[in-house]
Amino acid sequence: MALGQLVDGKWTTNWTEHDAKGEFKRMPTLFHHWITAQGSSEFPAAVGRYHLYISLGCPWAHRTAILWKLKGLENIVSLSIVDPIISEQGWRFSDYSGCIPDAVNQADYLWQIYVKSKPDYTGRVTVPVLWDKQTQ
Repeated sequence: MALGQLVDGKWTTNWTEHDAKGEFKRMPTLFHHWITAQGSSEFPAAVGRYHLYISLGCPWAHRTAILWKLKGLENIVSLSIVDPIISEQGWRFSDYSGCIPDAVNQADYLWQIYVKSKPDYTGRVTVPVLWDKQTQ
């Protein structure tokens, strides 16, 4: 399994989530927004507006898929599933059994989604990702 991150929008395999002693220090995530039913945020709940990117190999992301199914969101929020094995360029869309290609942005790698939203993004590329098709 390869680990990497984006630095100024460019993929690198340098992984920096550790301090000088080698202890794990998780990098903060940068994208935090709310979807609201009453439209009180810039992201209102709307059928077909959002796309969910997950990996079944990630415990946090696969829980998202479970809730997506239990809540009956299959016809409301579309879904892509990356390969469960992290490649040299991070999460990859492949023809591995159970994967669902990116029909929204036609990305080969999840990092391309991050760069599409923020071209100079620096940080980890993680799943799950909830993508707003309208504002990107």
